[in-house]
Amino acid sequence: MTRAGEGQLSLFPPDPAPDPLLCWLWLAGTLGAGSQRAGAVLDAFGGAQEAWEARDTDAFAAAAGPAAVQRACLPDNTPEHYRAFARRCAARRIRILPYDDPDYPLAFSRISDMPLVLYCTGDPRWLNEPAAVGMVGTRKPTEYGLRAAEDIGRGLARAGAIIVSGLADGLDSAGHRAAVGENCPTIAVMGVPIDRTYPAANRELRRVIERRGCVISEYPPESEPVGAVGFLQRNRLIAALSGALVVVEAKEKSGTMSTVGHAERYGKPVFAVPGSIFSPASAGTNALLRDGRAKAVCTAADLFGTLGLQTARPAPAPRETPRPLSENERLVLSCLGAKAQGVEELGVKSGLPTAALLGVLMKLELAGRVSCLPGKRYILRGGSAS
Repeated sequence: MTRAGEGQLSLFPPDPAPDPLLCWLWLAGTLGAGSQRAGAVLDAFGGAQEAWEARDTDAFAAAAGPAAVQRACLPDNTPEHYRAFARRCAARRIRILPYDDPDYPLAFSRISDMPLVLYCTGDPRWLNEPAAVGMVGTRKPTEYGLRAAEDIGRGLARAGAIIVSGLADGLDSAGHRAAVGENCPTIAVMGVPIDRTYPAANRELRRVIERRGCVISEYPPESEPVGAVGFLQRNRLIAALSGALVVVEAKEKSGTMSTVGHAERYGKPVFAVPGSIFSPASAGTNALLRDGRAKAVCTAADLFGTLGLQTARPAPAPRETPRPLSENERLVLSCLGAKAQGVEELGVKSGLPTAALLGVLMKLELAGRVSCLPGKRYILRGGSAS
């Protein structure tokens, strides 16, 4: 018999909490790739397990939208449903990177339509390296475009930049080849499921990239092709991951221009290689320069200041495996941006005590991720104080 003020104790233990990784897979599948509501769901619930527990609430419906609510209530759409899938990914050496994984790109956490789960082959540690630069352009480049991509790409790779592109025909592939030609890492962002390679002719290039860098996709293995929309959604990730975007050759109306639009939306600097006024392949890049939407780039050194790089190394030095970011380090980095901020302002944003905050900032400064300006103001490496 229970006493007054005490609740009835259950004879059965509570159900165990679902596996956090499986919850992330459930939430990503429920919202769908490229969902504009991903950020709203995280703002409302903080994580995937909390969203799963709130799936029947009005708050979930308001954040996720009606289509996701319908999928969330399907009988076979549960975290446990993804357990066998996760095991198959592990057997195929496909790394699953949920939003809360230490190797998940911090850059993606700053966009509202971030992928809640990424799939990766190769080494994901490069996803949080500084000095990432996007290199994109037409799939049918001229000899001039190929030479420009090789020259600029090699110079950037030698200086320590991580070239990010889409593994497509043409100038995407040229950017990747420039990096691997210098025995340097590069990141391929695909618009197809992670267990496919498009175009198929780039399978060998992909294998080389995986040995020196990584390949990522927001589309899971074993899923159906997504068509042209996959490449358009992929473009936002190239722009978000890159500290600057370089357009080598592009027509005025092309998929490359969608990447430029995303870079502008995220406040990323855009550079364009000037081309002949008689070449249709350079019509888009020349228009970017004419309209003031991009700065001209003729050599790799033109980007060193923006990316926080020094002169190119004579040969690539072996890199040490970077230490995974701690929870507090990720928190502080998420509070920083292109505007320099003082310790007091960062303390309010992060909620960390001053002593803990200063310790985190010192570690980030030593790791080359943060710069300390006069007056103890801090800014992301490569940023500019306002």
